[in-house]
Amino acid sequence: MAKRTRITITDLTRFKEGNPHVCTAGVTAEGSLIRPYPPYLLAKDCERLDIHPGAVLEGEFTPASEGPPHVEDCKWENLNYVGRCSSDEFREALETGLFGSINEGFEYDLPSGEKCIPVSVKPPRSIITIKLSPQSFSIVSDGFNPKKIRANFWDASGNQYSFLGITDRGFVDRALKIQGDRTAIAEMNYHVQSQKELYLRIGLSRAYQAPNGRHGYWVQVNGIYTFPEYLDYIRCYDGEED
Repeated sequence: MAKRTRITITDLTRFKEGNPHVCTAGVTAEGSLIRPYPPYLLAKDCERLDIHPGAVLEGEFTPASEGPPHVEDCKWENLNYVGRCSSDEFREALETGLFGSINEGFEYDLPSGEKCIPVSVKPPRSIITIKLSPQSFSIVSDGFNPKKIRANFWDASGNQYSFLGITDRGFVDRALKIQGDRTAIAEMNYHVQSQKELYLRIGLSRAYQAPNGRHGYWVQVNGIYTFPEYLDYIRCYDGEED
């Protein structure tokens, strides 16, 4: 019988609108990162099980990576919801994958302002945590698509990142509701920038070739987590907010 392993969910990200799946990732008690894939979980399963960042799941995981950078991939079976971790336990899970900068975490000298690591480069991992000054981070509307929001920030090394895609499911769901409303975006920024601590989960997409021909792993913001407080409505599923 396969060993059952518990993971604390640190990443819950949404794909393009209309895709029924979500991407999750979590940290084991030993500090290993696991992404349940293949297959991706269905969004309806996450809702049914009340899976949010900080949820504890238990299942049987078998490594399924085809190589870096997505070394965290694991096939899964018999996945169950166990409960929720405390705020301190969640911070500890985030810090398991903490690096001083994006370049340090992906072991690649990505120039300031760039967001694509060439497909010829094989970073040793596809998800990291970085910690920022909350005042260095801001959310902006995607001028080309009012259903999307983007992130601008400086990491601890001083590198600037502009217009990075936000895939954090809570924030994406919020973006779909507010449709570029400047007041709602300002409220999110006020909350983030007024907190004492800000952790970002930074992920790499699967290899993707953009219309301009650039082929690589695109840097995206998987999770936006503030301490000591977080926005309740950001962690609600569609239909839960009154």
